[in-house]
Amino acid sequence: MRKLLKQVRWETLLTSVLYIILGIVTIVIPDTMIRTLGYLVGILFILAGAVSMICYLLRDPGQNFYRNDFGYGLVGIAVGVLFLYKVEWITSLIPVILGILVLASGCGKLQNVIDMKRADCGNWAAVLILAAVNVVFGAVLIANPFDTVILLFQLVGAGLIFSGITDCITVFYVTGRLKDVFDEVHTVDSTFVEVVEDDRSGGK
Repeated sequence: MRKLLKQVRWETLLTSVLYIILGIVTIVIPDTMIRTLGYLVGILFILAGAVSMICYLLRDPGQNFYRNDFGYGLVGIAVGVLFLYKVEWITSLIPVILGILVLASGCGKLQNVIDMKRADCGNWAAVLILAAVNVVFGAVLIANPFDTVILLFQLVGAGLIFSGITDCITVFYVTGRLKDVFDEVHTVDSTFVEVVEDDRSGGK
C-alpha cells in the first residue's frame, strides 16, 4: 500500500510539474507557443504518414491485403501539410484540446473526493472546491468565449499552472491522509494479533 501511494505521488508530481512548465511557457510566449505547436503537430503527421507508406512498400505483398497503410500514410501527410499551411486556423483548436486536459484534471480530483469520502479521511470538502474550480475553468476554456487565441492561450496557461499546483497539493494531502488511515488499520490489526496470542498463551 505504501509503495503504491509513493508511486502515485511521484507520477502525479511529475505530471504536475510538466503542466506548470507548459503553463508558464504558454503565458510568456503565447504567439510562439501557438505556432510551434501547430508546426510540431504538422511535422508529426507527415512523419507518421511517411513511415506508414514506407512500411507498406517494404512489406511482402501477400501481407498487404486488407491493410490500408498506404492510404493512411497519404492522409497523414495531407493533414500534416494542412497543419503547416493553415497553422493559424488549425491552432485555434488547440486551446479547446488543452481545456479538455484541464477538465480531465478536475474530474480526477472529483475521484479523489469520492475516495476520501468513502475512506472517511481528511477534509474532502476543500478538495471538492478545488475540483469544482478546475472543472469550471476547463469548461470555460472549451467553450472558447474569447475573441483572440493569444488571450485564450494565456488563460489556458494559467489553467495549466493552476491545475498543476492543485494536483500537487491534492496528491500530497490525499496520499498523506490515506497513509495515516492505513497506519491506523495496521496498528489495530497488530494489536488484535497480540491480544489473540496472549489469550492463547494464557489458555495454555
